[in-house]
Amino acid sequence: MLQRQYFYFVAGLADLLFDSGKSFAGMLEFREELKKNLHPRDFHLVSLLFLPYDNRNLINFLEGNGDAWDQLGNFSKEDFEEQLRIIRAILKEEDILPDYIVRIMREWTGLEEGMKVANIKKRLSEGYINTVEGSGNKFLKRWIRFEKDLNNIFIFLNAKSLEIDPSDHMAGDDPFTRELLDLFRSGKDFSVSFVEDYVSDIFKIATESEFLERERKIDLLKWNFIDTITFFEYFNIDLILAYLVKYSIVLRWDRLNPETGREMLQKFITETEASISSGASR
Repeated sequence: MLQRQYFYFVAGLADLLFDSGKSFAGMLEFREELKKNLHPRDFHLVSLLFLPYDNRNLINFLEGNGDAWDQLGNFSKEDFEEQLRIIRAILKEEDILPDYIVRIMREWTGLEEGMKVANIKKRLSEGYINTVEGSGNKFLKRWIRFEKDLNNIFIFLNAKSLEIDPSDHMAGDDPFTRELLDLFRSGKDFSVSFVEDYVSDIFKIATESEFLERERKIDLLKWNFIDTITFFEYFNIDLILAYLVKYSIVLRWDRLNPETGREMLQKFITETEASISSGASR
């Protein structure tokens, strides 16, 4: 299938270098540029990469924490409120949010005590993965598989060290994810079949003890993976999607400093402790 070519737009994009220290426009501003320059169908593919922000916003919405709204999401708080009204309406109306988000909202409203946040996070992650995999876009399908494998490996290793069941947190039902779960349940020293070359690299990075250095190596691995899968792409949407992911990495390191690093570490510790608590309560 032929893709649209964006010769002038791509030619005008700034060169990106990993951790260059060069400042760039914020992501909201860059996304507006993409919206103005891309065909609506291609911009829809761009919007899929912002679904994780919508996922986090949904959790805050269900918990009544509207002040923590992330503007990088595709949908506003008002959109979520409107969707809730549609769900509760007597007459059937067309949903305005993605199907997987609507399903979770419907279940949440139908339960007296709601659902566990860990369960919601897993289902939102799987909904995002399935939506991206169903997009038909080659780059997005390869990228989401890499992201899923990366996250699942770290969940596996953290669960192993904390002796908690990772099944409530790992996303997907593919052979590699099942292999990780089987390995955890067996209690044996792990020996994973490295279907993808990056799997062994992820395991090596996971042994890095210095938090910020580990983060840097993870992002560098992402960067190199993107370069590998877009080597023969030039002016099409795949290259622009790849540029967007790399742009987010550049922005991340642009604002990263020792204080932010300590905040990231504290956030990581807090989330790990929450995982232990939720695992112990079952």
